[in-house]
Amino acid sequence: MSSVVDDLALIGRMRFRKARALLFYLHHLPGLDHRGEKIADIFWQDFPHKKAMASLRQAIRQIREAIEQTPHTVLETQRGQLGLRCQGNRTLDLRIQDLLSAPFWQESTTDTVERYVQEFDLMSGLSDSYDSWLAIKRNQAVQEIAELLEAIFQDSRGTERAVQAAKLARSIEPSNESAVRFLMYSDWAQGSGSRAIDTYNNLYKYLEQELDQEPEAETLALAAKIKSGPYDVSVADTATTASRKIRPSLSLEKVQRSALSVADDSLLSVLYSDLRMRMSRFREWSVVDDVAHAAPDLVLRLDMHSFDGECNLIVELSAPAANQLVWSEVIQSPAKNWDQKARAQLANISRALSFAARSGEGMPHASAIYDRWLQSQTLIDTWSPKTEARAIEMLNEITAEAPRFGPAHAELAGALNVRHILLPGTQHTEGQKQLALHHAIEAVNLDPLDTRAHRVLGWCYCHKGEFELADFHFDQAIELNKSNNLTLISAALGYAFAGRLDQSERVATDIGRTTEALEPFHFVYLAAANYLCGNFEEAARQCELAGDLMATVGGWHTASLVQLGRRQEARARLQAYHHFMKSQWTLKSEPTCAETVDWFTSCFPMRDEQAREHLRLTVLKAL
Repeated sequence: MSSVVDDLALIGRMRFRKARALLFYLHHLPGLDHRGEKIADIFWQDFPHKKAMASLRQAIRQIREAIEQTPHTVLETQRGQLGLRCQGNRTLDLRIQDLLSAPFWQESTTDTVERYVQEFDLMSGLSDSYDSWLAIKRNQAVQEIAELLEAIFQDSRGTERAVQAAKLARSIEPSNESAVRFLMYSDWAQGSGSRAIDTYNNLYKYLEQELDQEPEAETLALAAKIKSGPYDVSVADTATTASRKIRPSLSLEKVQRSALSVADDSLLSVLYSDLRMRMSRFREWSVVDDVAHAAPDLVLRLDMHSFDGECNLIVELSAPAANQLVWSEVIQSPAKNWDQKARAQLANISRALSFAARSGEGMPHASAIYDRWLQSQTLIDTWSPKTEARAIEMLNEITAEAPRFGPAHAELAGALNVRHILLPGTQHTEGQKQLALHHAIEAVNLDPLDTRAHRVLGWCYCHKGEFELADFHFDQAIELNKSNNLTLISAALGYAFAGRLDQSERVATDIGRTTEALEPFHFVYLAAANYLCGNFEEAARQCELAGDLMATVGGWHTASLVQLGRRQEARARLQAYHHFMKSQWTLKSEPTCAETVDWFTSCFPMRDEQAREHLRLTVLKAL
């Protein structure tokens, strides 16, 4: 069985960068099959398709030649798919974590981990899509490594291994202030105050040059104490003062009750940890731990009660500044279907934070740019051509004034992608598609860890007909936040348009169970996805829930009723849809029913043109 050291060395010896990058990518997804066309689009997205596939075949040959002497590692290719198989099919990042978790480190452990992290930087620049994957995977890997290392240097204070772990943590992430503070404190305690200050100065210089920011308050306070004189245990403890961020903030609290059984108390701890993890993956807000020094905008409290053998979870959301209870509800049997129930709570949190931010409550720290961006989102949410036009105007202004504010680029790209649906009769032009793609790529480049940016970029590639890249970015969006309803629903429809019906159905079915967490416009997306997946009964039900919220609902509803054999209902629905569309039509001439149907089916970026034509003919059957 080859070791992670051997596999990294093999990757490093690959002569061609694309083959090296592909092997690195596959080692993070062993045991899985990948469509060849998707891999070609990820690595050779700027190449003509024929040339990209030829380059992929050449890279496969190079990888096979490189691994032929490596036991238990095989690159399989069949039926247009490829996949790496290795013993245990353990991903490269998990095997790195295994090295660090060992009771004793080998001499090569530090070099191996540093080499692994460096590979991400050496691989960058091959393609925009691969770069975004690198950014996401590097962030996840470094975060997991940092947590392992921090546990070592916090739990093993005073040992050589603790110092070694802190130095490694700082090496792979120079901005890791927890590791820097540990090393500063360790040097100070050993009488090397000057070395501790050198460590601090290096951090300060790095943060100033690379991130344009100052160290955290806790680091500044520790440096001040070290400068004040020799180590003294009575003054060594450092109070912290966290700085407020632009994003709205919230904290999660667990109410401790002595009356709880051991089992219920353990369940509460599990639910608390899981919800905290989910909350932290939302880029739209920040999670505050130290509420004594950083008062949150909202506080979420979890309280477990057990009565007559039944366990219930009470969830309360309050706004401390206003001394106001925002909402409270009881979740019965939280251990059952917790995933769906947790997503419902996250939807409630999102609504509450959005309201607090937009009304200005609890957010005196918001910047003018951020505030205007929130205003543009409010306008977009009203789903009106006039407000959408104003939002696009605002977002254009924001991207011009603050070109490095990624959320505005993502929101602008998303607004441009749906402009033709808000203006019935118009078409999504190539100019709009290209402009939207430009802003979406900019958003991903500015913040590769923003699930919204990847979701929007996926749609841009759908509209450009580059469905493999669309599929890839929908995958990345879900990987970044599996608890975001909008991401899941949007990706479900995107998968359906891209031809991945099995994946679309899985996501749509899963999210459809949490109706309490869904907004009306969510049902429009789900109805379209369910229709394309052949779930006509569910599609018709969801269209009824959506009403005429969007100009496309009537078309999906009519088609669903036709497929169910409910012809009279379908005819009445089409007539009502045509009447509604005449009032919404933006062209001078009033549309015929056939023109309405033609416009409806032209709105969507379908990979299968036969499916589009079948949809059109199905709707027309209602006549």
